[in-house]
Amino acid sequence: MRPYAISFAAVVAAAAVSACSSSSTPAAPVHPATATPVASATPTPVAGATATPTASPTPVATATSTASTAQVISLAIPTSSIGTTTDAAGDEIGGYTQQEYSQTLGFAPGSQVMLRNAQTNGTPHTLGDTGGNSATGFPASPALSTTANTSAGGTLGAGFQSGTIPAGTEAGPFTLAAGTYYIGCAYHYPDSVHMRDILVVAAGATPGPQATPGSGSPTPAPTGSGYGY
Repeated sequence: MRPYAISFAAVVAAAAVSACSSSSTPAAPVHPATATPVASATPTPVAGATATPTASPTPVATATSTASTAQVISLAIPTSSIGTTTDAAGDEIGGYTQQEYSQTLGFAPGSQVMLRNAQTNGTPHTLGDTGGNSATGFPASPALSTTANTSAGGTLGAGFQSGTIPAGTEAGPFTLAAGTYYIGCAYHYPDSVHMRDILVVAAGATPGPQATPGSGSPTPAPTGSGYGY
């Protein structure tokens, strides 16, 4: 064998050994680590101070007065459909009512009243204190006047005189002072029609029974209408 051939073979063999020794088993592929998701912490709600609801103010009770307001006393000549009746002493009365027909009047102290002339034919009337009382009854010469007693102001009490109230009109309001008043009309008290009445102003006072118009009286007018004559 020639020397160069051995050398070539040795070189090839050495190269093969070298190649084998430098080759290594490939490493297993590295997979990137999958990040474990961090659980979102649910924030614990901070207990807020619960506002205590403001209590509704207790309504202040409105004082209820025993006095009635704007009640009406109607006036009409007794020979109209308002009729006549008698009081407890048996005296004839008529011409004044809280309802439909003549009756004694009764109100609580402090009540306010309007005086309404319910006539429709132009007849004037008044309501005045005659000066009578339970001991003497209705006086023969009453202290009545067609002129208003301005000293009494807006109070209906002793000595009160409404003054002339034309037909179809009202006067008032007047505040009633406690007492018992024998009242009458300055135009019609002295004559035979006896337009007079008793007004009681006291706790628990109520109007008396209503008159029953006599057969000679005109047909009773409907409630709320004026009285004929």
